[in-house]
Amino acid sequence: MTTTRLTLGLAALFSTLLLTGCGPSWKVLRASGPPSALAAAKDVAVAYDYSQMQVEGRPEQEWVATKTAQEPNYPTTWTDLKAKFEGAVLEGLQKEYPSAHTAQVGVDSVVMVVQVQKFKMGKFIPFVLPPTVIEASLIWQVGGQPTDEISLVRQFPSSIYNPSVFTHIGPVGQAIGHAGGKYLAQTQGR
Repeated sequence: MTTTRLTLGLAALFSTLLLTGCGPSWKVLRASGPPSALAAAKDVAVAYDYSQMQVEGRPEQEWVATKTAQEPNYPTTWTDLKAKFEGAVLEGLQKEYPSAHTAQVGVDSVVMVVQVQKFKMGKFIPFVLPPTVIEASLIWQVGGQPTDEISLVRQFPSSIYNPSVFTHIGPVGQAIGHAGGKYLAQTQGR
């Protein structure tokens, strides 16, 4: 029993490290240059696009409607979860670009758009331990035009100590933001 839990825990840790550390763990879908359109980017803003997001295999609106039928206050919970994710992405990006900020329409010249495609919510279930997983594309825009795009997957394992998606979403968001900062730094030869 203990060996099984240890094995599952190590497998979850390994998969998290594999997806969040040790070199670029993203797929480049579009790259500008050479030289890169992002080479001179110093002021970077972040925007979010949920238009293509599937939550547990369902469109976001359907997911929220289903959960709201079960829990009338779910729209507030959902808004809080997304806000925590967005704050964590910004924190992760600020590790490479401390001046990074939330995008302001028509003001920012370099914007990293976080386009979430899939969102699987993890929670602690004994012997199963499903992780929270987010698949996303990071699309950079310069002057409102797309220049570069990467796709990535980030996850955080469930455990008895981290049972809820609310404890997972911060590390997942930070890993996505940090990957965006690393990619941007790479385009600048840093």
